[in-house]
Amino acid sequence: MANVQLRQVVKRFGDTEVIHGIDLEIRSGEFVVFVGPSGCGKSTLLRMIAGLETTTSGDIEIGETRVNDAPPRARDIAMVFQDYALYPHKSVFENMAFGLRLRKTSEDEIKRRVGDAAAILRIEHLLDRKPRQLSGGQRQRVAMGRAIVRDPKAFLFDEPLSNLDAQLRNEMRTEIKKLHLRLGKTIIYVTHDQVEAMTLADRIAVLSGGKVIQYDTPDEIYNRPAAKFVAGFTGSPAMNFASAEISSDGTSAVVGNVTVTLPESLRTASAAYRGKTVVLGIRPEDISVDRSAGVDCTLVPARVVVTEPLGAETLVTLSIGGAELVARARPDVSLHAGDSVQAQLASAKLHLFDVQSGVAIR
Repeated sequence: MANVQLRQVVKRFGDTEVIHGIDLEIRSGEFVVFVGPSGCGKSTLLRMIAGLETTTSGDIEIGETRVNDAPPRARDIAMVFQDYALYPHKSVFENMAFGLRLRKTSEDEIKRRVGDAAAILRIEHLLDRKPRQLSGGQRQRVAMGRAIVRDPKAFLFDEPLSNLDAQLRNEMRTEIKKLHLRLGKTIIYVTHDQVEAMTLADRIAVLSGGKVIQYDTPDEIYNRPAAKFVAGFTGSPAMNFASAEISSDGTSAVVGNVTVTLPESLRTASAAYRGKTVVLGIRPEDISVDRSAGVDCTLVPARVVVTEPLGAETLVTLSIGGAELVARARPDVSLHAGDSVQAQLASAKLHLFDVQSGVAIR
């Protein structure tokens, strides 16, 4: 295991700067996920750690050793790619053993390591097959096995589940989590899928435009987003947003003609915004249309726009003060488009964001 340190890392392609002075510390044995939309710089950052891209400036350390000028093979890392990168003419065993053979590892040691990795991944029965005889999930296990036999300081995963169907992605996500728990190795994982990030990570780095917007635990990312971008990127459905004006006394936010009571913490934080427009945020599970109002809820009039039954729950789109907000409801809720309801907003779960910067108001 090894810690990975990024210090003011910058990457430019010609005159275009795509990574803007990123500082990150990944602790030894930690599972860290880089997440963000396409083009945010997450894969470029991973490739710089791997040595597949050069660093324009700044330092990258793996296990206390500066590796900026070290080639990939000297960094003692193993990488798992999106496209598996298996040799089609070699068996599963030979694909997993290939890197060890290049390092002149003894045949007994190769058999031991490949056997151990195959047992961990439950692919012992596939060792004589060729990649064309495997399913997508099996090929990804082989690619992971090839990395495991290296026994590296850190594993780097570059969107490894993107080519799999939804059910197989869920299964492989669980297997990767089990793998980390079993090996205890440092893992850096890149994905655009916020569900993968939330379920796998010890900590998540949310990137946008080549910058880290927030680096924190999944719980903090979800419940205390540092910016509107983070709040909108996590959750399915994502957080609801509405334009609101803070009242002159700072006790409430007004959305259209609807007044929403603010908790004491937000009244203090938004003191500088009294009489000004902000972005109000609230997650779907914090809006209720099917239970009695609690003491910490604001009851507001709403109109049902559309309902979406999903089996385990129903999503209800509501018009509140002219803004459309999605609420989670029980699967047996009986609501129809056009119905007037009283929606309950959990006051303690409200978020405020600056209109210009998108930064959370705390």
